[in-house]
Amino acid sequence: MRKTFLIAAMMVAGFAGTASAKEFMTWQTPGFTGPETCKMCHSDIHGQWSSSWHTMKTEWGPAHPEVYLSQGDQRYPWGKEKVYPWVKRDWDKLDTYMILDRKDANTNYVAIDKVALNEVDLVVGSQRKQRYAVYYDGGARKAWLATTQDRGISWTLDRTKVVDYPGNKERAGYKFLFIEVRPKDGDINKSNYGTWRSWQEQCIACHGTGFDADAFYKAKEEYVAGKREHLRDTFVASVSISCEACHGGGAAHAKKPSQDNIINPAKLTDPAQRMVTCNRCHTRAQTNTMHGKGSNDNRGFILGEHSYEDVMQYTRPAWGKGNRQTSIDGKGRRDHQQDMDIMLSATIKGSHSVHANMACFDCHNAHQVGNNPEYPWTYTPKEEACIQCHGAQTTAVLKVMDGRTGWPRYGYGNWDNEGGRVPNKQHIFNLDAQGRSFGLAPEQYHWALKQGGNPKNEADWLAIWPWEKGALEAQGQKVAIGAAPWQ
Repeated sequence: MRKTFLIAAMMVAGFAGTASAKEFMTWQTPGFTGPETCKMCHSDIHGQWSSSWHTMKTEWGPAHPEVYLSQGDQRYPWGKEKVYPWVKRDWDKLDTYMILDRKDANTNYVAIDKVALNEVDLVVGSQRKQRYAVYYDGGARKAWLATTQDRGISWTLDRTKVVDYPGNKERAGYKFLFIEVRPKDGDINKSNYGTWRSWQEQCIACHGTGFDADAFYKAKEEYVAGKREHLRDTFVASVSISCEACHGGGAAHAKKPSQDNIINPAKLTDPAQRMVTCNRCHTRAQTNTMHGKGSNDNRGFILGEHSYEDVMQYTRPAWGKGNRQTSIDGKGRRDHQQDMDIMLSATIKGSHSVHANMACFDCHNAHQVGNNPEYPWTYTPKEEACIQCHGAQTTAVLKVMDGRTGWPRYGYGNWDNEGGRVPNKQHIFNLDAQGRSFGLAPEQYHWALKQGGNPKNEADWLAIWPWEKGALEAQGQKVAIGAAPWQ
């Protein structure tokens, strides 16, 4: 296993330059080779990808100017600056304080020292919202306390009292700032941001390619024990979403090109295998069951070897009650739940229905997402894609792309309705009698009885997704279908 200087990270994004003054290292993950190697034979596809939104999910920030300014104008309408122009303009007015750690479930430590723009190591996101991360060594700091009363949805920073944060080397790494911003001038999340774990601890496996989780945790143990100087290493083959994120590690294929040693998602036929190509990142996980440790990304997942459930647990439904994640009928309510919507098609329309056998890339152009401003996500305008099957019903069918239309609004503590998500985010292709997006009827709800549970006790029944039924039954759990199996 070998390491390379930051130049590797520059080449991953499709450009070269000199190493940053901060000579931290980036990892060469075993089995991965990086998109520059792929480019040698697939220059056309590489060219499409290199200007797509997938390259913009995580990028090196202003603290690394050679990388930060070397590409940007062909992808960003505002030029080479990856940070939103209004954010750069107003940086000194914003709460650019680093989140240090969690004091308790409702309280975070936030450093009192403002982070300068040129100190930002990572820029995360571009099109809908943007967050920023800076390296932290885990040392003691003066801090304020930020509190939440709605389980982390919103946070309030108390600047009236400074406390001593003793430090915690477990929290070392790239830590997020307290702000979350959007492209529109002045559009800042007034609730601010509350993730107290580092980018490496919680986000990196989906906001990067080829994360070597075992190497990271080993390095972290060494750092905490004083046997390592820092935790700046990324342990990814690429900080962007590159070729091997969807095609699997390509080192063997690059050495000896063959259809047998690379994954081509377009040629997969099993619906679950096709879907997992995208859903391992585009589905909000409740937790990572392989590594745990607070992560909810896909760390440890190997494309072609694992199913989603081998590494992650789906966020739980709440049949008939609703929660922040899902409405009472199963429609997703948060980001990265589109595929869960699609997978319900097998229950709504049948396992052999068109939508039940579809995967994200049947409609969405992964190589060129964002490159066409007229229809940035799909191969063609969505009306053209749907009309091929739905004909005159296309207009009505497209209403499912807005899961909130016709339903009461919901918010914290007000989850008990069928309201879903905004347009482009809802992907349940089903309409009720009133033309509203609709998931499962009560007689289709799925439940699993907890091990040793009382079948007449409602609290002993766990709401599950329909596609989990077989695996749970194989484990010996009793599964029931219906509105209330405890009655």
